[in-house]
Amino acid sequence: MKPLDRLGAKERAIVEERRASGYRTDHLDRFGGELEPELRALVGRLLPRVPDSIDLSAFVDAHAEDPIGRGDRAPGLPSNAALIRLGLRALLRLGFSGLAEAEQDGLIGRMRRGEADAELGLPAKEFVDRLLVKALAGYLAHPDTWERIGFNGPAYPEGYSWIGKAAVAKRHEGFPGAARL
Repeated sequence: MKPLDRLGAKERAIVEERRASGYRTDHLDRFGGELEPELRALVGRLLPRVPDSIDLSAFVDAHAEDPIGRGDRAPGLPSNAALIRLGLRALLRLGFSGLAEAEQDGLIGRMRRGEADAELGLPAKEFVDRLLVKALAGYLAHPDTWERIGFNGPAYPEGYSWIGKAAVAKRHEGFPGAARL
């Protein structure tokens, strides 16, 4: 990852805060209490090898209402935060967090295939897909993940290093083949 001193002050502060906190909070605001074990179990099965230093459940809780990822919504569907809450309540009724991993994975598979709507009493595929998008956004926004996947860090303030000023200028001139880039 590029050295932090090459980032702007605001960007550096964000990266340092994410590294220090891992999104962890004292308590979950939206999905805490009895819903927290269900959220943690589901996120843990959807993204099983995320290091403990990154708390994706806290990220989902904090950003459930933020317009990250898909912004579309089918007619009649509640907001992402409301859908996640309904889904977690349904998982609580089923005792999801207490199920064996194989049973959890089976239910997740049925949800992902759209086969668990009656079982959960809601659009289960939409629920699990929307929650997964939020969790993945948090995972990919964390600097530790950048290192794991070989991402060199944010492009700001100077832009990506492999795109020089001459290449940018030439692209704007419209050289042959530039439209394919």
